[in-house]
Amino acid sequence: MYLTQPAQIRELILNLSAEKILWLDTEVADWNTPNPRLSLIQVLADPTDINGDKAYILDVLDKPEVVQYFVNHIMVNPNIEKVFHNASFDLRYLGGKEQAKNVTCTYKIARTLTNKKLSNPLQVSNNKLKTLALELCNFANVDTEEQSSDWGKRPLSEKQLKYAKLDTVYLAHVHRRLLEIAKNSSNPEQMVTKKSRTQQSESPGFSVTQVRVAIECPRLFYLSQRFGGKTLFIPPSDSPGIGKVFHQLCQQCTDTLKQDSRFQALFSPTASQLDQSQISSEMQALLYKLVVFPKINTNPDIASILLQLWQGLKSLIPHWTQLLVTNRPYCQPEEVISKTFVAQEINLSYNFTLPDGTQQRVNGKFDSLIFDCERDRYCVVDYKTYQPVDPSANLAQVALYSYMLHQKKGVAIDAAVYCVLPEFQKQYYSREELEDTVHQLIPHKLQQMRQWLTWKPAQVEKEGDGETIKNHCTPTIGKGNLKPPPLTRQPHLCNICPQQQTCQTFFEDGKTEQEPVKPPSPKNPDIVQKPVKPPSQPTPDTDQTGEKLVSTLEDFKIGVDYLNATVAPAFVRIKLKPNRGVKVISIQNRSKDLQVHLGLENPPLITPEAGYVSVDLP
Repeated sequence: MYLTQPAQIRELILNLSAEKILWLDTEVADWNTPNPRLSLIQVLADPTDINGDKAYILDVLDKPEVVQYFVNHIMVNPNIEKVFHNASFDLRYLGGKEQAKNVTCTYKIARTLTNKKLSNPLQVSNNKLKTLALELCNFANVDTEEQSSDWGKRPLSEKQLKYAKLDTVYLAHVHRRLLEIAKNSSNPEQMVTKKSRTQQSESPGFSVTQVRVAIECPRLFYLSQRFGGKTLFIPPSDSPGIGKVFHQLCQQCTDTLKQDSRFQALFSPTASQLDQSQISSEMQALLYKLVVFPKINTNPDIASILLQLWQGLKSLIPHWTQLLVTNRPYCQPEEVISKTFVAQEINLSYNFTLPDGTQQRVNGKFDSLIFDCERDRYCVVDYKTYQPVDPSANLAQVALYSYMLHQKKGVAIDAAVYCVLPEFQKQYYSREELEDTVHQLIPHKLQQMRQWLTWKPAQVEKEGDGETIKNHCTPTIGKGNLKPPPLTRQPHLCNICPQQQTCQTFFEDGKTEQEPVKPPSPKNPDIVQKPVKPPSQPTPDTDQTGEKLVSTLEDFKIGVDYLNATVAPAFVRIKLKPNRGVKVISIQNRSKDLQVHLGLENPPLITPEAGYVSVDLP
């Protein structure tokens, strides 16, 4: 997919920031002059791609702010492994080697493997990427001419775009092949000094998320361990790729709650005098003003996403308020917030004993830890921006968090799941229920996960057009008596599987049970469809909109005066002056009514300001 618009590129970068490994390349215009310019950034997140259909080409020519956005969200992120060939060249244009974290260079791996002193040299002509693709991975018709073409001209030719996307495909396959050779070498420690995604998948530790995926679908677990890729079953009605942004937003909000004295002041009355509804309204207004609105202003390209997440956060704030009000009788006003919101994103690790007597380490990091003074219980909280498709897998995930934290702290730990979108839902689990789940399910499941990963597909020979073709993609059955991982027990999940096409291809000849459900559309769900640019809209008549807003509120017996309006990148802000005796909360309570009567996609954001009330219409 070729992206040229900054807004589209930023949105994709935001989605890619959730990946664990990316294969990257760059094309540079005027590279042999004193003023080289970065032209393209090529990205691949799915190493099973063999023709470039899942590769992204980001046109960043003369877009330094977009390049910096990529550096800030991808290059400096230590949780994403970035694989390059000849990384030292690419890093010059992507923030430099000082900023880049967790970088793997296949050129360095190849150079080490071709060392004649080693027992298993590569025996290739040279260490160029195209050579390795030809001689190690058996790619045919590898184009080597377009590298020297003019990457500064626009529009780029179809041949240039094909060359650009295939570079990341070659890179992913070469990377995998080099790691296989390094693993089989007599001196593996000399071969690869940096851990790769493949090596990490073979480490003894599983993550809590991987356990959840294995319960939902063993085959998706296997594919993600072997090739990486997405693992969330997202219903079509939900919005994918926004969870990380929401978690960051939540953390900013809870940090602000703890640090800003205005929130502490809300709880200064005695516990019996606290008005939960009023506190919730004021907390919402302050958080929007201090956290959300500045974030929208500084990130206009993702303003629509932030507004959507704000709707979810608005539904969460009353639950935060309820807990704070409940805890107030047990705490002083200045400490109730800090004692309620104990911590964010705690890392956990625990060794489970499996039925065969061996040990299996599980690692995890949950979103938040809160304390309920009335129950005298800690509670781990998991935030979700979608509705989980498998309640049992969801329960197992938070049960692991609870159990592992209990082992660490030695106190009872409950768990809660807050699904904030598309509408708020809350599941609460007691420590007893969670512990039963762990004892009955987890050790057996961990042992199964180990067994599934030992299965390896066999290569097959196919006849085609009078010649024998070696198929590298479609396995038959595993070696020995091992069977491939079983299909999910919930066939409806196949329709929303993030790796549906890969699964149906990879396990095509290894089916042992039911046929996977065919998707309703042949489109690959892994590929982000390029949004159609809407026709330019005329500047809204803000005065007319303001008067319509005043008229609508009058229908509900709410008197306000229209002051003025301003047009922001993602919304129109209407400023209203409430009539004497009109409470701000009465306007805020009509948010959903205004959405209906004004025909808005989302409810307006209504916030009290000094001397007026702002109404942000999306």
